[in-house]
Amino acid sequence: MAKKIERLQMNVSRKFILSDDTQFVIKEAYKAARTNLTFALATYDPKIAVVTSCAPAEGKSTNCLNLAITMAEMGESVLLIDADMRKPVQHSLLRLDNSMGLSSILGGIVGDVSKVIAKGVRQNLDVLTAGPVPPNPAELLASSRMEKLLNIIGEHYDYIFIDTPPVTVVADAFVLNEKTSGIVFVIKEGSTTHPEIEEALERTRMANGKILGFIKTNCNHKGKSGYGSYKYKYKYKYKEY
Repeated sequence: MAKKIERLQMNVSRKFILSDDTQFVIKEAYKAARTNLTFALATYDPKIAVVTSCAPAEGKSTNCLNLAITMAEMGESVLLIDADMRKPVQHSLLRLDNSMGLSSILGGIVGDVSKVIAKGVRQNLDVLTAGPVPPNPAELLASSRMEKLLNIIGEHYDYIFIDTPPVTVVADAFVLNEKTSGIVFVIKEGSTTHPEIEEALERTRMANGKILGFIKTNCNHKGKSGYGSYKYKYKYKYKEY
């Protein structure tokens, strides 16, 4: 029963991946997010954004993927890394092989990074799946191998997006602070609570992390200019921290 529910949830999540059928207003909202994120990352080289959430089930993985897709549509070379090695979903969202991935590289099982990167998942978009679930994901992310990996791939991509676990559950996102440009938080209307946001901000402050911005999902909004109504609206807000 649990596996059946998980499959149903995954099918629902796939519906929100950007495609030719996505509503115009949602595409435009992601383009606005892309513009703001471009400015937020302008001074960084390489440009590496960690995407996380305050709590589980807030849509961080789908939004991380959509940000990567939107950036790739601008002609930039983009790599999406699934670093949620505790509960990876990017391979399921994109129907990719996950027998080898990030954990295989960081664990020393695979030496050639190019062998485990899925090329051309979308135009200008490559994906590195999480790989088999390891017993020590936080330690692997904090390792010198992760730093070396980011240095290597940073020379080949304009933008790198890293999907990580929720920060109020585990600290995986924060161990990447010194290796990346900053954090994008996904929060969900009607789900994410103010105490959860406050806790996430405090943990980020204590870890000396930099917040690039927030994406708010699941907003109800009445469309204007003849576009009609739509349920899912995505906002990106830049904030100095």
